[in-house]
Formats: sequence, structure tokens, C-alpha cells
Amino acid sequence: MRFLLLLVSVAAFGQSAKFEPPRQADGHPDLQGVWRNASIVAAFNVEGQKAYYNEPGGLSVIVDPPDGKLPYLGDALQKANDNHVHRERDPTGHCHTHGVPRSLVPPFPIEIVEDSNHVVLLSETEHSVRIVPLDGRPHLKNYHAWAGDSRGRWEGDTLVVDVIDFNGRTWLDQSGNFVDENEHVVERFTMTGPDTIVYEARVEDPTVYSRPWTLRVSLRRQTRGTELIEYDCIEGERDEIHFPGAASQKH
Repeated sequence: MRFLLLLVSVAAFGQSAKFEPPRQADGHPDLQGVWRNASIVAAFNVEGQKAYYNEPGGLSVIVDPPDGKLPYLGDALQKANDNHVHRERDPTGHCHTHGVPRSLVPPFPIEIVEDSNHVVLLSETEHSVRIVPLDGRPHLKNYHAWAGDSRGRWEGDTLVVDVIDFNGRTWLDQSGNFVDENEHVVERFTMTGPDTIVYEARVEDPTVYSRPWTLRVSLRRQTRGTELIEYDCIEGERDEIHFPGAASQKH
């Protein structure tokens, strides 16, 4: 009987045990390091897809709605389908920055640097930088950018980032899924293990979608000592993947 009670106690402890993240001097979780999304398929299609040609297959990273599909409005769905046919329009093919939440889903590393006042996300792709103030300052006025304007706060051990003021030109993946200038994103970064951050992005865009939707991926810590490499991409570039035959064209 005592042995049975011991097993029950051990099981209950295992279920209730919560990961205790490393912390900064101010007591907030230390998210610093180089991280990379574990779901490669999301870079090609956030709704998931079957493997074909040189693209991987995999499940949708959209967790709400439950069917894993983006809740497009009618006209917006037509535009997304047209984008899919004309994937040469993908802004990243022209070396523009990925935007939000797309910057967290490609299979390229992101370095997080943090102190008590700011969190900074350094992307290997296009050398983009996002500075997230944590001091409660308001959003900028009359500002529009590829990555929008970010403001962060801590909710317990979760970093919450509110992002608005986008330029309306970014896509979500290489498939042609997109957002416009009315996009509003709330990101959540939660460390669930020593080498794992669960990243969630709730996207609201009333001129493109019929309701808000949520994306979720796991970021894996890269080997300590990993550095971001030189990513040679110049704005306006035409590359072979996005522009078939471009290599043989005269510039």
C-alpha cells in the first residue's frame, strides 16, 4: 500500500513540475541565444502542404481556427490564390524583410539579445533587426514599416509583444498567403524547456480575414557558440527560385 502511494505521489509531482527558466538580474526569463523554428514547412505554407518537387510536406502551424486554414474574406482569398500563381511577387525574393510573424517561421536562425529595457531580435535573413522596448512607451505615430512597430511587456514568464503599423506589403510564406496594412499581431514567447521556446502569434486583419487567427511553432536553441552568418541578399535582386530563368537574363 505504501509503495502504491509512493508511485501516486511521484506521478503527481511529475505532472505538477513546471520548467523554471534561467533568469536575468531583474527576475524575468533569460531568452538570450540563437534559435531556429523546427517546422520547416511553415516557410513554404503556414497552412501545411504535401511534399512535392523541392518543397517539404507537413502539417499546418495554424492552431486557431482548428481546421488549420486561414479565414480569408472572399476577395482576399482570390488575391492569395493569385499570389500563389505569381510567386515571383514574394517580397523576400526581392530581399525585403520577412515581416511579422513570418520572420519567426523560416528555417533561418534568430538571435535574441535581452536586458531589462529591451529585447532585440536579430535575423540572419536580410540582416533585419527588431528592437522591442519594454518600458511601456506608446507606439509611434504616422509610422509604417515591413516589421511594424513593436512594444513588449512581461506577463508572468511570457514575453508578450504587440505589433502594429505595418506597410501592408508582407506575405506569410512562399505560397502567397498575405496580410495588409491593417494587420495587428500579438506575439507570445514562452520558454518551456532549456532549449525550447513556444512562439505564438495572434493575427487580426479585418480587411483580409473574417476573424483573428493564431499561429504556433517551436523554436529550438542552436548549439551554443552558433553565430549568424553573412546573408548576401540585396534589395531588388532577382533570384532563380522566385524568378525562373533569371540567371540567363541580361541585367
